[in-house]
Amino acid sequence: MIELEQCREIGRKLREILALKSPLVAVSLLSKPADIPAGVRELDRPMFYCCMVKYAMAGNTFYATEKLHECKRGASALGLAEPPEEEMTGEFYFGRASCSSKMAARRYFEVAPSLRAKSVYATLLSPLETTPVKPDVVIAESTPRRALELVQAAIFEKGGKVESWISAPRQVCSYSTARPYLGSLNVTFACEFSRNKAKEMGLEYSDEGVIIGIPAEILPAIAKNLPLIGYIKKRLSGAM
Repeated sequence: MIELEQCREIGRKLREILALKSPLVAVSLLSKPADIPAGVRELDRPMFYCCMVKYAMAGNTFYATEKLHECKRGASALGLAEPPEEEMTGEFYFGRASCSSKMAARRYFEVAPSLRAKSVYATLLSPLETTPVKPDVVIAESTPRRALELVQAAIFEKGGKVESWISAPRQVCSYSTARPYLGSLNVTFACEFSRNKAKEMGLEYSDEGVIIGIPAEILPAIAKNLPLIGYIKKRLSGAM
């Protein structure tokens, strides 16, 4: 069982080894009010979940209940709310020219990883290096090169492959958080909704970057394995 201080140390270690511009983000999906740690502040304004992730990358620690999740599609993906009717019917994505038909839009919704509605009371986000609780999921934004290193560290001991799911919408909520919460590491991209909303807040998802959602339980193995990979050892020693 991973301990809290171990989580924080892994956050520092991974950020250093991967030379990340921003800290990894710890995400905890809390099931009841009593799970909120003392001293953690509530988010001070409604925000899209994808913006919350960037806000946490900027060094902020906070929790948000459903009322503070401005995007109800994201809230439903994370188990805080029922999905909006216009998303289930396909009207939302079709009406914004995100796909060619309502049928295609409904497929976006039907295949997206989601948690059971009302199973989550609040999301708690913070930099992993200072997280007040053990996270369920950890999110990183990195270059594709460093994402490869994370993937290889995840399969270093057993081999095999990582199957990443990528769509057009819901990339931070469903594919970078809900899917890892359900047990699968996922590499994807911030969707256009995420990028636009982040820019409105003075934040930004990199056009050159990818998003990696990591189940928290595999963090110790990743941290242990990264320095053992041959080309990473060479890079860290300055030989590359």
